[in-house]
Amino acid sequence: MKHIKLFLMVAFSFLAISTNSQNYFTESISENLLTYNLKNYPEKIFIHSDKTFYSNEDTVWFSAYLVNGVTHQKSQKSALIYAELINEKDSVIDRKKLFINNLNTAGDFKLSKNIKSGNYKIRAYTNYMRNKDPDFFFQKEIKIWSSNKLENNKESTQKNNTYNNIEIKPDISFYPQGGYLVDGLLNKVAIKLKDAIFNEVKINGIIRDENNNEITSFKSVEFGLGEFFITPEKGKTYFAVIKKNEKTYTYKLPISLEKGFVVNATNNQKELFIDLKSTTINGLLGTSLVIHQRGKLIYNNSFSNVVNSKTLKIPIKMLNSGVLHITLFNSNTQPVCERLIFIENDNKKTAISIEKPKEYFGNRKKITLKINVEDALKNNIPSKLSMTVKDLNISPENTKEENIKTWLLLNSDLRGKIKNPNYFFENENIRKRRYLLDLVMLTHGWRRFTWQEINTNQQNKQKFEAEKGIIISGKTLNMEAPYGIKSVPTRLTFIGKVYEQEPIQKSNNNGEYSYGPFLFFDSIPVLVEARINNFQSNEIKDRKILIIPNTFEEVAKLPLKSNNEGEKRPKNDVDSYLKFQKYLEDIKNQFKQSDYILDEVVVNSKLKNLEDIREENMNARASYGFATNRFDVTKHNYGSNSALQLFNSILGVRVINDSLIITRQPNERPLLMLDENPIDVSDLSLISASEISFIDVLTGGDALMLSSNGAVISMYSKQGGGFNSKRKVKRKPGIIDYIASGFYTAKEFYAPDHINGFEEQTKADIRTTLHWAPNIVIDGKKAVEISFFTSDADSKYVIEVQGITTSGIPLYQTTEITVD
Repeated sequence: MKHIKLFLMVAFSFLAISTNSQNYFTESISENLLTYNLKNYPEKIFIHSDKTFYSNEDTVWFSAYLVNGVTHQKSQKSALIYAELINEKDSVIDRKKLFINNLNTAGDFKLSKNIKSGNYKIRAYTNYMRNKDPDFFFQKEIKIWSSNKLENNKESTQKNNTYNNIEIKPDISFYPQGGYLVDGLLNKVAIKLKDAIFNEVKINGIIRDENNNEITSFKSVEFGLGEFFITPEKGKTYFAVIKKNEKTYTYKLPISLEKGFVVNATNNQKELFIDLKSTTINGLLGTSLVIHQRGKLIYNNSFSNVVNSKTLKIPIKMLNSGVLHITLFNSNTQPVCERLIFIENDNKKTAISIEKPKEYFGNRKKITLKINVEDALKNNIPSKLSMTVKDLNISPENTKEENIKTWLLLNSDLRGKIKNPNYFFENENIRKRRYLLDLVMLTHGWRRFTWQEINTNQQNKQKFEAEKGIIISGKTLNMEAPYGIKSVPTRLTFIGKVYEQEPIQKSNNNGEYSYGPFLFFDSIPVLVEARINNFQSNEIKDRKILIIPNTFEEVAKLPLKSNNEGEKRPKNDVDSYLKFQKYLEDIKNQFKQSDYILDEVVVNSKLKNLEDIREENMNARASYGFATNRFDVTKHNYGSNSALQLFNSILGVRVINDSLIITRQPNERPLLMLDENPIDVSDLSLISASEISFIDVLTGGDALMLSSNGAVISMYSKQGGGFNSKRKVKRKPGIIDYIASGFYTAKEFYAPDHINGFEEQTKADIRTTLHWAPNIVIDGKKAVEISFFTSDADSKYVIEVQGITTSGIPLYQTTEITVD
């Protein structure tokens, strides 16, 4: 009897300890997910571009959307987006720094005449997103064609399409529902064939045990997906056997657990059924079930009874559309089973309406569309949208490709990319697509965070801060013993058209100074100064501080791979593009032939040689134009010499010690300028001669065009004002100046007016993007009207509208028109 009482006391004590531990874990999960939701939520970016096929000299128009990764509403963290154009060598060839104070902002990339044909990437991220792997950045693939290499591109594409004839071994993976096979329990196993060829080529297979007994069979369907069911027996090993082209391939299935847990989830679109099973001694005792959606907690409970199974039922109407994450933790708070389910809540459906006057239009005709956003009850919903009207011949449309809806609800929350994601959002074959989407959930894993990060508060450690504007920062170092970091007073001055000076601040104990955030566009000259004691002293010894400004830290290079794993552009897409390019050229030529024929006019002109063109370019660089005493550095080879040594070759200029003297005005110290910004003579030793394009020596009235000085030496760099040309020129100890690049201002899309415009009537109109509207505001009161003109090209055009409601519902809608 005493033994029984003792056993009961121990059992109850264990139960109490277990219950307290469960309660603590449950509360901890709730608190950590709440912190994640309110404070440490991720950011997501989506880029909507006007099309995906471009020619050299085109402009890539885009609208960048930035949202809270949990709610999909406006992010309260960042106000700065970096958008980059990346070539096939993973090199950034253009970068735009965009200011965003709402859900979206406009941007563009102007493609050069000499850009090479190939697959390019648009990549976008915030500084705060750099706390995670670059895989979290938004990436979009575009195709750029160089007009003088179209035939080569065609041949290359034709060669790529022979890929389907290659004999390869199927690369197959197995994904038990919940994560593990467990002896004695019915397990659903999803399969995925990883090579893109098996998206089209279907396979059949058989599951056999170690004794070659057939257990069940399976087959693949679209996207190389499939499934089978199996109840493993203790101690047995199982294999999948595939026969292809008279060859047999064998794959070993994951080893089953003798004791464990299984999570089965079923979604009938009205209710979500979650079935938990266990073969452990204590069953589900001490386990905890956590369900969340993008980090928003849906269910969090621990089980305090010794039961081997449990079923939960959750109404779909309680949930938002998107990926739902189910995790079962054991009594040691370790995740042992995970399952993803995709939720479609028809009760919360909101859609874009596009009202067009008719289906068919003539050339150069005005079209007015009415755009609105409505919920299921026809209520107008406040939203931010962007719209493109693009030619289907120049940009072959694949309605199954990525859009803002598929990105925010699906791809951005899964590990790896999904082929043709919009297939899973179409209204056709609803039953089949939902079946395939569930297989996608089984074969992909959650990647936004790990439970280890959440439960150990690793989420609070952020290296990169969210940027509210432009920060000008750096470090101050002592130039004399003791060398190293020095905390000293610093001062920042903007020396552009408006002279502004920030209050003096002292760099911290790590020598770090930081000014901002600032909001300015384009670029502006910046002067940073530091003193050992204060700015009242002008003594040289008080300036013995080295200032090192922070520059943008390049993010890790990303492998250039298609979002659609291994997918090649269909040959008919390429042929269509080439054919339509020729059609557009014919229109242009016909328009030229139909121009008014004038009486013969004889024009005598001199053909410009390379020297004339060079002189014009130099005159264009200099704000004063022509200079009588100009030295063209590009005609000489100075190797690795410094810019100071250039002046040994310039007539009328002498280098004496650390000074430059103009021989005609030996008593006047000339003002030295680089790209028309003042610099010090000591800076010349830090600049390579190979960086300089030309030098003008100005005196008298010519000099007065740049300065009140009677003598000016004006140097011009080869680099000029490129997107990443933040020139940092050390002036002297304690002073540094450079050009700080501001936010980029997007260009306005050119929309011709064929009724009132004059220039439009004198040239052919062969636009492939009829209209681009990057920032459509739906105020929730009435529809927005948008007008544009058709072009001279007879074709089909798709009207594509994407965006998001202010409440966080992503939107996508298309319709077509015909111009004939």
